[in-house]
Amino acid sequence: MLFRPASPLLRRAALPFLLAAGGAYAPVVLAAAGEAGDFSIQTSLPYLLVAGGGLAAGLLLGRISRPRPVPPPAPAPLSVSGAPPLSAMPPRPMPPGVPTTPWRDFVEIASDWPWETDATLRFVPVPDAPTPPSIIPPDTIGRSWEEVIVPELPPDFAIAHQESLGRHGPIAVTLTRRSATGEVRYLELRGRPIFDSAGQFQGYRGIGREVTDRARLSANLERNEERIHALIAYSTDGYWEQDANLRYTAITASSGHLADLAAEDAIGNRRWELPGESPDEAPWAEHIAQLKQIEPFSNLVFCRRDRNGRAIWLSESGIPVFDNRGVFAGYCGTTRNITDRVVAREQLQRDEALFRALFEHVPANVGRISVDDRWLQVNAALAAFLGQPAEALAGAGLDAVMSTEDAAAGKALRARCLTGEIDHYSRDVRYHCANDSMLWCRESVRLIPGRDDTPPSFAVVVEDISAVRDTLDTRRAGEERYRQLFELSPEATLVCIDGRIHLSNAASRRLFAADDTRALEGVAMLSLVHPDDRAMEAARLQQFAANPEQTGLAPLPLRYQRLDGECINAEATGVRMRFDGQPAVLYVLRDVARWLSAEQVLRESRAMYRDVVESVNEILFQTDGEGRVTFLNRAWRHTTGFDGRLSIGQSLLDFVADEDRSRVEQHLRSIREGYEDIAQFEFRLRTHSEGLRWVEATIRPLRDTYDHVVGSSGTLDDITARKEAEQSQRNLNLELEARVRVRTAELEASNRELEAFSYSVSHDLRAPLRAIDGFAQIVAEDYAPRLDETGREYLHRIRIATQKMARLIDDLIDLARLTRQAMKREQVNLSQIVEQILNELRQEDPERAIEIHVEPNLVAAADRALIRVALENLLRNAWKFTSRRDVAQIRFHAEMRDRQIVYCVSDNGAGFDMTFASKLFLPFHRLHGISEFAGTGIGLATVQRVIQRHEGRVWAQSTPNQGASFFFTLCH
Repeated sequence: MLFRPASPLLRRAALPFLLAAGGAYAPVVLAAAGEAGDFSIQTSLPYLLVAGGGLAAGLLLGRISRPRPVPPPAPAPLSVSGAPPLSAMPPRPMPPGVPTTPWRDFVEIASDWPWETDATLRFVPVPDAPTPPSIIPPDTIGRSWEEVIVPELPPDFAIAHQESLGRHGPIAVTLTRRSATGEVRYLELRGRPIFDSAGQFQGYRGIGREVTDRARLSANLERNEERIHALIAYSTDGYWEQDANLRYTAITASSGHLADLAAEDAIGNRRWELPGESPDEAPWAEHIAQLKQIEPFSNLVFCRRDRNGRAIWLSESGIPVFDNRGVFAGYCGTTRNITDRVVAREQLQRDEALFRALFEHVPANVGRISVDDRWLQVNAALAAFLGQPAEALAGAGLDAVMSTEDAAAGKALRARCLTGEIDHYSRDVRYHCANDSMLWCRESVRLIPGRDDTPPSFAVVVEDISAVRDTLDTRRAGEERYRQLFELSPEATLVCIDGRIHLSNAASRRLFAADDTRALEGVAMLSLVHPDDRAMEAARLQQFAANPEQTGLAPLPLRYQRLDGECINAEATGVRMRFDGQPAVLYVLRDVARWLSAEQVLRESRAMYRDVVESVNEILFQTDGEGRVTFLNRAWRHTTGFDGRLSIGQSLLDFVADEDRSRVEQHLRSIREGYEDIAQFEFRLRTHSEGLRWVEATIRPLRDTYDHVVGSSGTLDDITARKEAEQSQRNLNLELEARVRVRTAELEASNRELEAFSYSVSHDLRAPLRAIDGFAQIVAEDYAPRLDETGREYLHRIRIATQKMARLIDDLIDLARLTRQAMKREQVNLSQIVEQILNELRQEDPERAIEIHVEPNLVAAADRALIRVALENLLRNAWKFTSRRDVAQIRFHAEMRDRQIVYCVSDNGAGFDMTFASKLFLPFHRLHGISEFAGTGIGLATVQRVIQRHEGRVWAQSTPNQGASFFFTLCH
């Protein structure tokens, strides 16, 4: 079979010709007649007529489906316009007797729109016509058909179209347009000529419609092309296609001598140009004249000779095919070998017994089914295949050999055959076979028409395809794997035949900047080589082709040119192979630009490594398995004074102080034997002239590519200065410890004096204050009637002042005690302490409306008593400064800042000006008057002392009348 890629005409013509191929099943019909015992020309004539009827039906359907220009069924004075509204155009006088109102009603509810031209083929307006769509050519009114329509037609169709216009015949064109959004849409115009009563041509009237949906549906038909190919493959007729020049573009043949006739030389030739034919002889002259009219033809009988010289009589039928624009695209049709028909007539009688024997003894599984889905007859092969005797199967239902669902599906298909919708079908279905197995089978069924005394039945052929399906699935999976391996290979791979590329993978397309998957196909391989290297590569390929014993091309770096002109470097290698039955070369190209770049980077890295190694102050060294030095950097000479070149080859232990040598040797042995992955230790190193120097060694095992320890490598850091500094530090620490003991004694004495002072203050100052307050109270109680209002006010002020002084003394004593109190850190739940303090404040002032938010489970390492003092001062300040708010808000929470926990007490109270924030934590400094808020000015100073003792810090942020936030940290 010779097959070429099918053109769009296949999709429109295949179905009619599959119907037309119905007559090819004459052998089955004749076999049915043979079984009935009346196997003669007279009895077989009706079945031959049925075959001819199938051919006629196929041709008729092809003619119906042919997109030929036909006149519209109901012409009317119509118009096309994309400019001003049609209602504004001057009406053209209507011919007498033509009704106007009825067709307008139909047009208004239809999707079509009318158009009209005058005798000079210029578009004229149609009165009261609906507005046409926006995709029609603009400004058509007043312009001619030649100006508006013909320029948009394909050149080949435009010539035939102008001939139709010249003879005033019906017209039909399809235009490709773009909408305002850029969408491709299709416009179809159909019309017929108008003549007056005297037979004079008056113009054209027609209908325009948008056929975008139909064009899109045609695209869906393309997706069924492969299915149609499969259907054609099972047709007993040969199928062919011709282009617009009537030259064969595709020929298939599946039976008889057609395979011998479908030769390669037929492609590209016309039917009458084949060997042994002449266009001036019958039947070609009449046939050529018919083809020029672009009309279908059927039963064209002619004779050819096959490769063995035998005369073969063929019958061809075909229909014209048009593209989606209505342009003639060629013919397609079927070829039937009718030689066997004559031979069958002559040998029908003597083959009757042969057909009967064939049915019984043919190795194929053949049977006959009744219209009520029962087996009428099965041959021996089918009975053995199903694992049941033929007698047991006769009269049994089909559901006994297949599932109920498959039997029902087959019954529906046979019902379609009985109604005449189809006359045969094939399907893949699973049968219950011998050994109680389920096998996939190809079931081919054809209707055997009934006669007066014989009901119709069905001939069935059951073919076991389970092995074929398994093989195809395995082969398909294997092909897909190999395709993936080839396509996804990271190396650019190409298959070349005769020096031209036939197959390329994705990596090769990326290498040569090919956007399309087929962009490299057919390109000469040498054309991609840079002109400077092309002659060298051509000579290499010529030598390779001349020496068949050479199986491959050695890797060779070459310069290539990408499709965009850019020059690239690649290493080319190749091997001989066979591809599609032809000798070929498999090329593999490796992009060496990355290698060249990597080499440059490696050189730069080595230079940088060398500079870094030689510039560091630490000694870098390597030793072999025996402990002999194999590498030293410049720091060795700077540190020890020994020449590095002379030191290489000596044992590292030769430069170690005698006291440290055994310890260093033990570490080196542990490294070499794999007991340590890294060793860090200090030892003394001999120098050339400066005595011993302390070094800190970091040594690791040196391994080869097999992970075997072959030596050691490491660094020696000169720490002599650090050792001297450490000794100085130890001496300084001893001195500082002595000073601390002296200062501690002095501080203890100062604390004792401060305690004595505090005791004196608490007793010597409180006694006079109590006396003043007491006598003032006595005067107020005993002499109040003798005093006027001013006197009583003075006494009240004296008492308030003395009480304030007493509180100040208490706060000072508490502040001094905080600095002396011993701290005891523990895990303290700050959230619980805050809640306890707030509960106490609520009990003191239960009438306050206040909203409190305490973040739970805030735990810190702190002194419980001291941190409670700090929190109580902060919370009492918040409670005090929110006293003038209708609804006070106090919040205690924590947040993370700079990897440190920051605690915060915030409120919505009076706030303060941040200008005075620097004096906020000083004793006795107040930012609010005593008349506004009570207090001594010691609370925040106390908070600062507590936080400082916890090695933290405290600060505040505030805005007047918008509240304040106090933040503090604790050292954990």
